[in-house]
Amino acid sequence: MKSKKMLVVLISVLVLASLVLSACQSKSTANDPSVIVIGTTDKIASLDAADAYSTHDWEVIENVSNGLVAWKPGTTDLEPALATDLGTVSDDGLVYTFTLKDGIKFGDGTELTATLYAQQLNRLLTIGPSCPNDVADALAVPYIKSIEAPDAKTIVFTLTTPIAYFRNILATSPFVATSPKTFPTDQCVLYPKAPIYGTGPWYVSQFNADEQMVLEPNPYYTGNYKPQVKKIIYRFYSDANTLALAVQSGEVDIAWRMLSTDQISELEKVSGLKIGTIPGGSIRFLTLNLTMAPTDDPNVRKAIAYSIDRNEIADTVFGGKVSPLYSMVPPGFLGAEDTFDTMYASPNLDEARKALEASGYSADKPLELDLWYPPEHYGASTAAWMQIIQKQLEATGEMKVTLQAQEWSTYISALTQGKSYPAAVEGWFFDYPDPSNYLDPFTYNGGMGNNLTAAVKGSTTGTPTNDTVAQLVEVLQKADVELDDTARVAEYKQAQEMAADLAGNIPLFFEAEHVIYRDSISGNANFNSPETLNIGGNVFFNYSMLTKTVSGK
Repeated sequence: MKSKKMLVVLISVLVLASLVLSACQSKSTANDPSVIVIGTTDKIASLDAADAYSTHDWEVIENVSNGLVAWKPGTTDLEPALATDLGTVSDDGLVYTFTLKDGIKFGDGTELTATLYAQQLNRLLTIGPSCPNDVADALAVPYIKSIEAPDAKTIVFTLTTPIAYFRNILATSPFVATSPKTFPTDQCVLYPKAPIYGTGPWYVSQFNADEQMVLEPNPYYTGNYKPQVKKIIYRFYSDANTLALAVQSGEVDIAWRMLSTDQISELEKVSGLKIGTIPGGSIRFLTLNLTMAPTDDPNVRKAIAYSIDRNEIADTVFGGKVSPLYSMVPPGFLGAEDTFDTMYASPNLDEARKALEASGYSADKPLELDLWYPPEHYGASTAAWMQIIQKQLEATGEMKVTLQAQEWSTYISALTQGKSYPAAVEGWFFDYPDPSNYLDPFTYNGGMGNNLTAAVKGSTTGTPTNDTVAQLVEVLQKADVELDDTARVAEYKQAQEMAADLAGNIPLFFEAEHVIYRDSISGNANFNSPETLNIGGNVFFNYSMLTKTVSGK
Protein backbone atom coordinates (compact mmCIF):
# COMPACT_ATOMS: atom_id res chain seq x y z
CA MET A 1 0.00 0.00 0.00
CA LYS A 2 2.79 2.37 0.93
CA SER A 3 4.57 1.88 -2.39
CA LYS A 4 1.31 2.46 -4.30
CA LYS A 5 0.68 5.67 -2.39
CA MET A 6 4.21 6.82 -3.14
CA LEU A 7 3.70 5.96 -6.79
CA VAL A 8 0.47 8.00 -6.88
CA VAL A 9 2.25 10.93 -5.24
CA LEU A 10 5.16 10.64 -7.67
CA ILE A 11 2.81 10.56 -10.66
CA SER A 12 0.93 13.57 -9.32
CA VAL A 13 4.17 15.48 -8.88
CA LEU A 14 5.29 14.60 -12.39
CA VAL A 15 1.96 15.66 -13.88
CA LEU A 16 2.04 18.92 -11.93
CA ALA A 17 5.62 19.54 -13.03
CA SER A 18 4.63 18.87 -16.62
CA LEU A 19 1.74 21.34 -16.37
CA VAL A 20 3.99 23.95 -14.78
CA LEU A 21 6.63 23.42 -17.45
CA SER A 22 3.99 23.68 -20.17
CA ALA A 23 2.65 26.88 -18.63
CA CYS A 24 6.16 28.31 -18.40
CA GLN A 25 6.85 27.42 -22.01
CA SER A 26 3.57 29.00 -23.13
CA LYS A 27 4.25 32.13 -21.10
CA SER A 28 7.80 32.30 -22.42
CA THR A 29 6.59 31.97 -26.00
CA ALA A 30 3.86 34.54 -25.45
CA ASN A 31 6.46 37.09 -24.33
CA ASP A 32 8.91 36.32 -27.13
CA PRO A 33 8.38 38.64 -30.13
CA SER A 34 10.60 36.42 -32.30
CA VAL A 35 8.30 33.38 -32.04
CA ILE A 36 4.74 33.05 -33.34
CA VAL A 37 2.65 30.02 -32.40
CA ILE A 38 -0.17 28.95 -34.73
CA GLY A 39 -2.70 26.38 -33.52
CA THR A 40 -4.88 24.21 -35.75
CA THR A 41 -7.00 21.06 -35.70
CA ASP A 42 -6.15 20.53 -39.39
CA LYS A 43 -3.54 17.79 -39.44
CA ILE A 44 -0.97 17.51 -42.22
CA ALA A 45 -1.97 14.74 -44.64
CA SER A 46 1.05 15.02 -46.96
CA LEU A 47 4.06 17.27 -47.53
CA ASP A 48 4.97 15.72 -50.86
CA ALA A 49 4.14 18.29 -53.55
CA ALA A 50 3.26 15.50 -55.98
CA ASP A 51 0.62 14.18 -53.60
CA ALA A 52 -0.58 16.91 -51.20
CA TYR A 53 -4.28 17.63 -51.52
CA SER A 54 -5.56 19.85 -48.72
CA THR A 55 -5.39 23.63 -48.43
CA HIS A 56 -3.37 23.40 -45.22
CA ASP A 57 -0.78 21.07 -46.79
CA TRP A 58 -0.40 23.49 -49.69
CA GLU A 59 -0.02 26.44 -47.34
CA VAL A 60 2.95 24.82 -45.61
CA ILE A 61 4.51 23.62 -48.87
CA GLU A 62 4.30 27.10 -50.44
CA ASN A 63 5.90 28.73 -47.41
CA VAL A 64 8.79 26.28 -47.57
CA SER A 65 9.32 26.40 -51.31
CA ASN A 66 8.51 28.41 -54.43
CA GLY A 67 7.34 27.81 -57.94
CA LEU A 68 8.23 29.78 -61.04
CA VAL A 69 5.27 32.06 -60.38
CA ALA A 70 3.19 32.60 -57.24
CA TRP A 71 0.24 34.52 -55.89
CA LYS A 72 1.11 37.89 -54.45
CA PRO A 73 0.43 37.81 -50.68
CA GLY A 74 -3.17 38.54 -49.84
CA THR A 75 -4.32 38.33 -53.48
CA THR A 76 -4.86 35.95 -56.38
CA ASP A 77 -2.69 38.08 -58.69
CA LEU A 78 0.28 36.27 -60.18
CA GLU A 79 3.84 37.54 -59.84
CA PRO A 80 7.26 36.02 -60.64
CA ALA A 81 8.77 33.87 -57.88
CA LEU A 82 11.71 31.69 -59.00
CA ALA A 83 11.40 33.04 -62.55
CA THR A 84 12.59 36.45 -63.72
CA ASP A 85 9.13 37.22 -65.14
CA LEU A 86 5.83 35.55 -65.98
CA GLY A 87 7.39 33.75 -68.92
CA THR A 88 6.72 33.76 -72.64
CA VAL A 89 4.20 31.67 -74.58
CA SER A 90 4.34 30.53 -78.19
CA ASP A 91 1.78 31.73 -80.72
CA ASP A 92 0.01 28.37 -80.71
CA GLY A 93 -0.28 28.44 -76.89
CA LEU A 94 1.62 25.16 -76.48
CA VAL A 95 5.09 26.22 -75.32
CA TYR A 96 5.86 28.23 -72.15
CA THR A 97 9.44 29.33 -71.47
CA PHE A 98 10.81 30.64 -68.17
CA THR A 99 14.22 31.87 -67.02
CA LEU A 100 15.37 31.25 -63.45
CA LYS A 101 16.61 34.09 -61.25
CA ASP A 102 20.24 34.03 -60.17
CA GLY A 103 21.41 32.75 -56.80
CA ILE A 104 18.49 30.49 -55.85
CA LYS A 105 19.39 27.93 -53.18
CA PHE A 106 17.62 25.38 -51.03
CA GLY A 107 17.78 25.83 -47.27
CA ASP A 108 20.78 23.49 -47.04
CA GLY A 109 22.78 25.57 -49.53
CA THR A 110 22.19 23.38 -52.59
CA GLU A 111 21.94 25.46 -55.75
CA LEU A 112 18.78 25.22 -57.81
CA THR A 113 19.50 24.82 -61.52
CA ALA A 114 16.95 24.49 -64.29
CA THR A 115 18.25 20.96 -64.87
CA LEU A 116 17.54 19.91 -61.28
CA TYR A 117 14.19 21.72 -61.27
CA ALA A 118 13.05 20.09 -64.52
CA GLN A 119 14.13 16.69 -63.18
CA GLN A 120 11.96 17.14 -60.11
CA LEU A 121 9.04 18.54 -62.10
CA ASN A 122 9.18 15.53 -64.41
CA ARG A 123 8.64 13.50 -61.25
CA LEU A 124 5.04 14.80 -61.45
CA LEU A 125 4.59 13.02 -64.77
CA THR A 126 5.95 9.66 -63.66
CA ILE A 127 5.42 9.09 -59.94
CA GLY A 128 1.82 7.95 -60.38
CA PRO A 129 0.33 5.33 -58.05
CA SER A 130 3.05 5.56 -55.41
CA CYS A 131 1.29 8.74 -54.23
CA PRO A 132 -2.10 7.97 -52.60
CA ASN A 133 -3.78 11.16 -53.81
CA ASP A 134 -1.70 11.55 -56.98
CA VAL A 135 -2.68 15.21 -57.24
CA ALA A 136 0.15 15.68 -59.72
CA ASP A 137 -1.73 13.44 -62.11
CA ALA A 138 -4.75 15.74 -61.93
CA LEU A 139 -2.82 18.98 -62.37
CA ALA A 140 0.17 18.00 -64.51
CA VAL A 141 -0.22 14.86 -66.60
CA PRO A 142 -3.40 15.90 -68.45
CA TYR A 143 -1.86 19.08 -69.81
CA ILE A 144 1.90 18.65 -70.05
CA LYS A 145 3.67 16.78 -72.84
CA SER A 146 7.19 17.52 -71.65
CA ILE A 147 9.27 19.58 -69.21
CA GLU A 148 12.81 20.33 -70.37
CA ALA A 149 15.84 22.37 -69.34
CA PRO A 150 17.85 23.31 -72.47
CA ASP A 151 20.41 25.00 -70.20
CA ALA A 152 21.04 25.71 -66.51
CA LYS A 153 18.74 28.75 -66.45
CA THR A 154 15.83 27.87 -68.77
CA ILE A 155 12.76 25.69 -68.25
CA VAL A 156 10.40 24.89 -71.12
CA PHE A 157 6.91 23.38 -70.80
CA THR A 158 5.31 21.86 -73.89
CA LEU A 159 1.59 21.26 -73.53
CA THR A 160 -0.67 18.69 -75.12
CA THR A 161 -3.32 21.37 -75.71
CA PRO A 162 -3.59 25.12 -75.13
CA ILE A 163 -4.78 25.94 -71.60
CA ALA A 164 -5.92 29.50 -70.96
CA TYR A 165 -5.12 29.30 -67.24
CA PHE A 166 -1.81 27.40 -67.38
CA ARG A 167 0.15 30.03 -65.44
CA ASN A 168 -2.39 29.65 -62.62
CA ILE A 169 -1.63 25.94 -62.57
CA LEU A 170 2.09 26.69 -62.29
CA ALA A 171 1.37 28.72 -59.14
CA THR A 172 0.01 25.62 -57.36
CA SER A 173 1.96 23.47 -54.91
CA PRO A 174 2.85 20.56 -57.22
CA PHE A 175 5.12 22.93 -59.18
CA VAL A 176 7.32 24.22 -56.35
CA ALA A 177 11.01 23.33 -56.41
CA THR A 178 11.66 20.16 -54.39
CA SER A 179 14.92 18.63 -53.26
CA PRO A 180 15.82 15.17 -54.63
CA LYS A 181 17.47 14.49 -51.27
CA THR A 182 14.02 14.53 -49.67
CA PHE A 183 11.72 13.68 -52.58
CA PRO A 184 13.31 11.10 -54.91
CA THR A 185 11.95 10.81 -58.41
CA ASP A 186 10.62 7.26 -57.91
CA GLN A 187 9.09 7.49 -54.44
CA CYS A 188 6.29 9.40 -52.72
CA VAL A 189 7.26 10.75 -49.29
CA LEU A 190 4.20 11.95 -47.41
CA TYR A 191 5.92 12.68 -44.09
CA PRO A 192 9.60 13.46 -44.72
CA LYS A 193 11.96 13.68 -41.79
CA ALA A 194 13.07 17.14 -40.73
CA PRO A 195 14.91 19.18 -41.75
CA ILE A 196 12.84 19.72 -44.90
CA TYR A 197 14.41 22.25 -47.25
CA GLY A 198 12.90 24.20 -50.11
CA THR A 199 13.74 27.42 -51.91
CA GLY A 200 11.23 29.55 -50.02
CA PRO A 201 11.63 31.81 -46.99
CA TRP A 202 11.30 28.98 -44.46
CA TYR A 203 12.51 25.44 -43.83
CA VAL A 204 10.97 22.81 -41.53
CA SER A 205 13.40 22.27 -38.67
CA GLN A 206 11.15 19.94 -36.64
CA PHE A 207 8.12 17.88 -37.58
CA ASN A 208 5.94 15.48 -35.65
CA ALA A 209 2.71 14.89 -37.55
CA ASP A 210 0.69 14.43 -34.35
CA GLU A 211 2.18 17.23 -32.28
CA GLN A 212 3.86 20.17 -33.95
CA MET A 213 5.90 21.58 -36.80
CA VAL A 214 8.61 24.21 -36.42
CA LEU A 215 9.65 26.50 -39.27
CA GLU A 216 12.78 28.65 -39.26
CA PRO A 217 14.13 31.15 -41.81
CA ASN A 218 15.95 29.78 -44.86
CA PRO A 219 19.41 31.40 -44.55
CA TYR A 220 19.88 31.30 -48.34
CA TYR A 221 16.56 32.86 -49.30
CA THR A 222 16.94 35.85 -51.65
CA GLY A 223 13.29 36.50 -52.52
CA ASN A 224 11.04 39.43 -51.70
CA TYR A 225 9.38 38.08 -48.54
CA LYS A 226 11.99 37.52 -45.86
CA PRO A 227 10.69 36.29 -42.48
CA GLN A 228 10.03 38.93 -39.83
CA VAL A 229 10.34 36.49 -36.90
CA LYS A 230 12.84 33.76 -36.06
CA LYS A 231 10.44 30.88 -35.62
CA ILE A 232 6.93 29.74 -36.50
CA ILE A 233 5.59 26.93 -34.32
CA TYR A 234 2.57 25.06 -35.67
CA ARG A 235 0.77 23.06 -32.96
CA PHE A 236 -1.74 20.39 -33.91
CA TYR A 237 -4.73 20.07 -31.59
CA SER A 238 -7.01 17.05 -31.40
CA ASP A 239 -10.22 19.06 -31.10
CA ALA A 240 -11.52 22.57 -31.63
CA ASN A 241 -12.51 23.18 -28.00
CA THR A 242 -8.91 22.69 -26.88
CA LEU A 243 -7.74 25.01 -29.65
CA ALA A 244 -10.27 27.68 -28.65
CA LEU A 245 -9.03 27.54 -25.05
CA ALA A 246 -5.43 27.71 -26.25
CA VAL A 247 -5.89 30.95 -28.15
CA GLN A 248 -7.96 32.43 -25.33
CA SER A 249 -5.26 31.65 -22.76
CA GLY A 250 -2.42 32.88 -24.94
CA GLU A 251 -0.91 29.42 -25.45
CA VAL A 252 -1.16 30.11 -29.18
CA ASP A 253 -1.01 33.46 -30.94
CA ILE A 254 -3.21 32.44 -33.87
CA ALA A 255 -6.00 29.85 -34.19
CA TRP A 256 -6.33 28.81 -37.82
CA ARG A 257 -8.58 26.00 -39.04
CA MET A 258 -11.02 24.88 -37.76
CA LEU A 259 -13.36 26.45 -35.20
CA SER A 260 -17.15 26.34 -35.23
CA THR A 261 -19.28 29.46 -35.58
CA ASP A 262 -20.37 29.07 -31.94
CA GLN A 263 -16.76 29.05 -30.78
CA ILE A 264 -15.94 32.05 -32.94
CA SER A 265 -18.92 33.94 -31.52
CA GLU A 266 -17.67 33.29 -27.99
CA LEU A 267 -14.10 34.29 -28.82
CA GLU A 268 -15.34 37.57 -30.28
CA LYS A 269 -16.17 38.57 -26.69
CA VAL A 270 -12.64 37.93 -25.38
CA SER A 271 -10.48 40.99 -24.77
CA GLY A 272 -7.20 40.93 -26.67
CA LEU A 273 -8.44 38.75 -29.53
CA LYS A 274 -9.30 39.73 -33.10
CA ILE A 275 -11.40 37.82 -35.62
CA GLY A 276 -10.46 37.98 -39.29
CA THR A 277 -13.03 36.96 -41.90
CA ILE A 278 -11.72 35.94 -45.31
CA PRO A 279 -14.24 35.64 -48.15
CA GLY A 280 -13.27 32.75 -50.33
CA GLY A 281 -14.36 29.87 -52.49
CA SER A 282 -14.50 27.17 -49.82
CA ILE A 283 -17.34 24.74 -50.55
CA ARG A 284 -18.76 21.58 -48.97
CA PHE A 285 -20.58 18.87 -50.90
CA LEU A 286 -21.49 15.19 -51.00
CA THR A 287 -19.53 12.88 -53.28
CA LEU A 288 -21.65 10.00 -54.59
CA ASN A 289 -19.82 7.08 -56.18
CA LEU A 290 -21.23 6.03 -59.57
CA THR A 291 -19.57 2.60 -59.42
CA MET A 292 -20.49 1.47 -55.88
CA ALA A 293 -23.88 0.32 -54.65
CA PRO A 294 -26.25 1.86 -53.78
CA THR A 295 -25.19 5.19 -55.32
CA ASP A 296 -24.45 3.57 -58.67
CA ASP A 297 -28.23 3.89 -59.14
CA PRO A 298 -29.10 7.33 -60.60
CA ASN A 299 -32.47 7.21 -58.82
CA VAL A 300 -30.69 6.96 -55.47
CA ARG A 301 -28.47 9.92 -56.28
CA LYS A 302 -31.45 12.02 -57.36
CA ALA A 303 -33.39 11.04 -54.23
CA ILE A 304 -30.52 12.31 -52.10
CA ALA A 305 -30.42 15.54 -54.12
CA TYR A 306 -34.17 16.04 -53.65
CA SER A 307 -33.92 15.50 -49.88
CA ILE A 308 -31.29 18.09 -48.92
CA ASP A 309 -32.45 21.26 -47.16
CA ARG A 310 -29.46 23.59 -47.35
CA ASN A 311 -31.18 26.42 -45.49
CA GLU A 312 -31.72 24.21 -42.46
CA ILE A 313 -28.02 23.37 -42.38
CA ALA A 314 -27.01 27.02 -42.75
CA ASP A 315 -29.44 28.32 -40.13
CA THR A 316 -29.41 25.54 -37.54
CA VAL A 317 -25.70 24.75 -37.39
CA PHE A 318 -24.08 27.96 -38.60
CA GLY A 319 -26.54 30.63 -37.55
CA GLY A 320 -26.71 31.89 -41.10
CA LYS A 321 -22.92 32.41 -41.35
CA VAL A 322 -22.64 30.07 -44.34
CA SER A 323 -24.59 30.30 -47.60
CA PRO A 324 -26.55 27.53 -49.32
CA LEU A 325 -24.81 26.29 -52.47
CA TYR A 326 -26.74 25.13 -55.54
CA SER A 327 -23.88 24.43 -57.93
CA MET A 328 -20.32 23.19 -57.68
CA VAL A 329 -19.27 26.61 -59.04
CA PRO A 330 -19.74 29.18 -56.23
CA PRO A 331 -21.41 32.55 -56.84
CA GLY A 332 -19.05 35.16 -58.22
CA PHE A 333 -17.17 32.78 -60.49
CA LEU A 334 -17.58 32.94 -64.26
CA GLY A 335 -20.75 31.17 -65.41
CA ALA A 336 -22.06 30.18 -61.95
CA GLU A 337 -25.67 28.91 -62.11
CA ASP A 338 -27.97 27.61 -59.33
CA THR A 339 -28.68 24.41 -61.25
CA PHE A 340 -29.47 22.23 -58.23
CA ASP A 341 -32.11 24.75 -57.15
CA THR A 342 -33.85 24.81 -60.51
CA MET A 343 -33.53 21.08 -61.12
CA TYR A 344 -34.44 19.68 -57.69
CA ALA A 345 -36.11 22.57 -55.80
CA SER A 346 -35.09 20.72 -52.65
CA PRO A 347 -36.25 19.76 -50.17
CA ASN A 348 -38.87 17.86 -52.17
CA LEU A 349 -39.55 14.64 -50.30
CA ASP A 350 -42.36 13.58 -52.65
CA GLU A 351 -39.96 13.56 -55.61
CA ALA A 352 -37.32 11.83 -53.46
CA ARG A 353 -39.77 9.03 -52.66
CA LYS A 354 -40.76 8.67 -56.32
CA ALA A 355 -37.11 8.25 -57.26
CA LEU A 356 -36.55 5.67 -54.53
CA GLU A 357 -39.70 3.74 -55.35
CA ALA A 358 -38.68 3.62 -59.04
CA SER A 359 -35.75 1.49 -57.89
CA GLY A 360 -37.82 -0.73 -55.60
CA TYR A 361 -37.28 0.94 -52.25
CA SER A 362 -40.10 1.62 -49.81
CA ALA A 363 -40.85 2.20 -46.12
CA ASP A 364 -40.78 -1.59 -45.65
CA LYS A 365 -37.64 -1.96 -47.76
CA PRO A 366 -35.62 1.22 -47.16
CA LEU A 367 -32.42 2.18 -48.89
CA GLU A 368 -29.48 1.52 -46.54
CA LEU A 369 -26.70 4.06 -46.96
CA ASP A 370 -23.36 4.57 -45.21
CA LEU A 371 -22.44 8.26 -45.26
CA TRP A 372 -18.81 9.02 -44.43
CA TYR A 373 -17.14 12.15 -43.08
CA PRO A 374 -13.93 13.35 -41.32
CA PRO A 375 -14.88 14.61 -37.84
CA GLU A 376 -12.43 17.53 -37.51
CA HIS A 377 -10.91 18.47 -40.86
CA TYR A 378 -13.91 20.47 -42.10
CA GLY A 379 -14.53 22.11 -38.74
CA ALA A 380 -15.80 21.26 -35.28
CA SER A 381 -19.43 21.48 -36.39
CA THR A 382 -19.11 18.78 -39.08
CA ALA A 383 -20.79 16.09 -36.97
CA ALA A 384 -23.71 18.43 -36.31
CA TRP A 385 -24.49 19.14 -39.95
CA MET A 386 -23.91 15.52 -40.89
CA GLN A 387 -26.61 14.56 -38.38
CA ILE A 388 -28.96 17.07 -40.02
CA ILE A 389 -28.30 15.51 -43.43
CA GLN A 390 -28.93 12.08 -41.94
CA LYS A 391 -32.27 13.34 -40.55
CA GLN A 392 -33.21 14.94 -43.88
CA LEU A 393 -32.55 11.77 -45.87
CA GLU A 394 -34.41 9.61 -43.36
CA ALA A 395 -37.37 12.05 -43.47
CA THR A 396 -38.30 10.36 -46.77
CA GLY A 397 -39.28 7.33 -44.71
CA GLU A 398 -37.49 5.20 -47.28
CA MET A 399 -33.82 5.69 -46.36
CA LYS A 400 -31.82 4.33 -43.44
CA VAL A 401 -28.56 6.30 -43.06
CA THR A 402 -25.57 5.30 -40.96
CA LEU A 403 -22.95 7.98 -40.32
CA GLN A 404 -19.35 6.79 -40.45
CA ALA A 405 -16.44 8.94 -39.19
CA GLN A 406 -12.85 8.46 -40.33
CA GLU A 407 -9.65 10.34 -39.44
CA TRP A 408 -8.59 12.74 -42.19
CA SER A 409 -5.28 11.29 -43.41
CA THR A 410 -6.92 7.90 -43.97
CA TYR A 411 -10.22 9.36 -45.13
CA ILE A 412 -9.00 11.56 -47.96
CA SER A 413 -6.96 8.84 -49.68
CA ALA A 414 -9.81 6.36 -49.42
CA LEU A 415 -12.28 8.91 -50.76
CA THR A 416 -10.32 10.18 -53.75
CA GLN A 417 -9.33 6.69 -54.87
CA GLY A 418 -13.04 5.95 -55.30
CA LYS A 419 -13.01 2.41 -53.95
CA SER A 420 -14.20 2.71 -50.34
CA TYR A 421 -17.13 5.06 -49.85
CA PRO A 422 -20.45 5.08 -51.75
CA ALA A 423 -21.31 8.46 -50.23
CA ALA A 424 -19.04 10.90 -48.42
CA VAL A 425 -18.48 14.52 -47.57
CA GLU A 426 -15.83 16.46 -49.41
CA GLY A 427 -14.59 20.03 -49.29
CA TRP A 428 -12.88 22.07 -51.93
CA PHE A 429 -11.07 25.30 -52.32
CA PHE A 430 -9.79 26.27 -55.74
CA ASP A 431 -6.29 25.31 -56.80
CA TYR A 432 -6.43 28.28 -59.14
CA PRO A 433 -9.19 30.93 -59.42
CA ASP A 434 -11.16 29.71 -62.43
CA PRO A 435 -14.56 27.92 -62.71
CA SER A 436 -12.85 25.03 -64.46
CA ASN A 437 -11.26 24.12 -61.14
CA TYR A 438 -14.69 23.49 -59.59
CA LEU A 439 -15.80 21.21 -62.43
CA ASP A 440 -12.85 19.50 -64.11
CA PRO A 441 -11.38 17.77 -61.01
CA PHE A 442 -14.80 16.28 -60.21
CA THR A 443 -15.30 14.94 -63.70
CA TYR A 444 -11.91 13.97 -65.09
CA ASN A 445 -9.88 10.88 -64.14
CA GLY A 446 -11.98 9.48 -61.33
CA GLY A 447 -13.70 12.71 -60.35
CA MET A 448 -12.04 12.83 -56.91
CA GLY A 449 -13.99 9.78 -55.77
CA ASN A 450 -17.30 9.93 -57.67
CA ASN A 451 -15.97 7.80 -60.56
CA LEU A 452 -17.79 9.71 -63.28
CA THR A 453 -14.77 8.66 -65.28
CA ALA A 454 -12.23 5.90 -64.82
CA ALA A 455 -8.74 7.29 -64.26
CA VAL A 456 -6.33 6.56 -67.10
CA LYS A 457 -2.64 7.31 -66.69
CA GLY A 458 -1.52 10.00 -69.13
CA SER A 459 -5.08 10.84 -70.15
CA THR A 460 -6.51 14.33 -69.94
CA THR A 461 -9.95 13.10 -68.90
CA GLY A 462 -10.02 9.37 -68.25
CA THR A 463 -12.74 7.08 -69.61
CA PRO A 464 -16.35 8.25 -69.11
CA THR A 465 -18.62 5.93 -67.13
CA ASN A 466 -21.60 6.52 -69.44
CA ASP A 467 -22.72 8.55 -72.45
CA THR A 468 -23.96 11.48 -70.36
CA VAL A 469 -20.57 11.77 -68.69
CA ALA A 470 -18.93 11.60 -72.13
CA GLN A 471 -21.02 14.59 -73.23
CA LEU A 472 -20.08 16.48 -70.05
CA VAL A 473 -16.40 15.79 -70.67
CA GLU A 474 -16.73 17.11 -74.21
CA VAL A 475 -18.29 20.37 -73.00
CA LEU A 476 -15.64 20.89 -70.31
CA GLN A 477 -12.84 20.23 -72.76
CA LYS A 478 -14.19 23.00 -74.99
CA ALA A 479 -14.40 25.37 -72.03
CA ASP A 480 -10.83 24.52 -70.96
CA VAL A 481 -9.35 26.03 -74.12
CA GLU A 482 -11.95 28.69 -74.90
CA LEU A 483 -10.54 32.22 -74.64
CA ASP A 484 -13.83 34.07 -75.16
CA ASP A 485 -15.61 34.56 -71.80
CA THR A 486 -19.08 34.77 -73.37
CA ALA A 487 -18.62 31.37 -74.95
CA ARG A 488 -17.18 29.97 -71.71
CA VAL A 489 -20.24 31.16 -69.75
CA ALA A 490 -22.56 29.23 -72.10
CA GLU A 491 -20.37 26.13 -71.88
CA TYR A 492 -20.18 26.23 -68.09
CA LYS A 493 -23.94 26.70 -67.79
CA GLN A 494 -24.45 23.59 -69.92
CA ALA A 495 -21.83 21.67 -67.93
CA GLN A 496 -23.44 22.56 -64.59
CA GLU A 497 -26.85 21.36 -65.83
CA MET A 498 -25.37 18.06 -66.97
CA ALA A 499 -23.42 17.63 -63.71
CA ALA A 500 -26.58 18.29 -61.67
CA ASP A 501 -28.49 15.66 -63.65
CA LEU A 502 -25.72 13.12 -63.00
CA ALA A 503 -25.60 14.09 -59.28
CA GLY A 504 -22.13 12.69 -58.76
CA ASN A 505 -21.59 15.63 -56.45
CA ILE A 506 -24.31 17.39 -54.48
CA PRO A 507 -23.32 20.90 -53.36
CA LEU A 508 -24.27 21.87 -49.79
CA PHE A 509 -22.89 25.26 -48.74
CA PHE A 510 -19.99 27.65 -49.09
CA GLU A 511 -18.37 29.62 -46.32
CA ALA A 512 -15.87 32.24 -45.38
CA GLU A 513 -12.75 31.30 -43.43
CA HIS A 514 -12.01 32.76 -40.01
CA VAL A 515 -8.73 33.35 -38.24
CA ILE A 516 -8.56 34.27 -34.55
CA TYR A 517 -5.43 36.05 -33.41
CA ARG A 518 -4.10 38.01 -30.47
CA ASP A 519 -3.83 41.76 -30.87
CA SER A 520 -0.05 41.48 -30.66
CA ILE A 521 -0.03 39.84 -34.12
CA SER A 522 0.00 41.87 -37.32
CA GLY A 523 0.29 41.43 -41.05
CA ASN A 524 1.98 43.77 -43.49
CA ALA A 525 -0.04 46.85 -44.42
CA ASN A 526 1.77 47.09 -47.77
CA PHE A 527 -0.21 44.10 -48.99
CA ASN A 528 -3.88 43.34 -49.35
CA SER A 529 -6.17 42.73 -46.35
CA PRO A 530 -3.75 43.46 -43.49
CA GLU A 531 -6.67 43.09 -41.08
CA THR A 532 -6.69 39.38 -41.87
CA LEU A 533 -2.92 38.96 -41.75
CA ASN A 534 -2.56 39.12 -45.54
CA ILE A 535 -4.72 36.05 -46.10
CA GLY A 536 -6.25 36.73 -49.49
CA GLY A 537 -8.62 34.98 -51.84
CA ASN A 538 -6.50 31.84 -51.96
CA VAL A 539 -6.84 31.50 -48.16
CA PHE A 540 -3.14 30.97 -47.54
CA PHE A 541 -1.00 32.54 -44.89
CA ASN A 542 2.28 33.95 -46.06
CA TYR A 543 4.10 33.43 -42.77
CA SER A 544 6.77 35.96 -43.73
CA MET A 545 4.17 38.72 -43.43
CA LEU A 546 3.61 37.99 -39.73
CA THR A 547 5.01 40.18 -36.97
CA LYS A 548 4.53 40.13 -33.21
CA THR A 549 4.70 43.02 -30.79
CA VAL A 550 5.06 42.32 -27.07
CA SER A 551 4.52 45.06 -24.49
CA GLY A 552 7.84 46.50 -23.43
CA LYS A 553 9.74 44.82 -26.23
